[in-house]
Amino acid sequence: MKELKELIKKHKKLEVEIKHLTKLRLNDRAFSSWEKLRKLKKEKLKLKEIVSKFKK
Repeated sequence: MKELKELIKKHKKLEVEIKHLTKLRLNDRAFSSWEKLRKLKKEKLKLKEIVSKFKK
């Protein structure tokens, strides 16, 4: 149960970071920020899959 809560927390933190990066990207169009955003979204999806498996 503790592991599930930690995964959910990590997922929420990634969501917040993605929102922040998305806002920054409105002004900054550098490739590095795009690459970082894409990487974070992939990590978020992986975590979401793991959390959904735990809940079932």
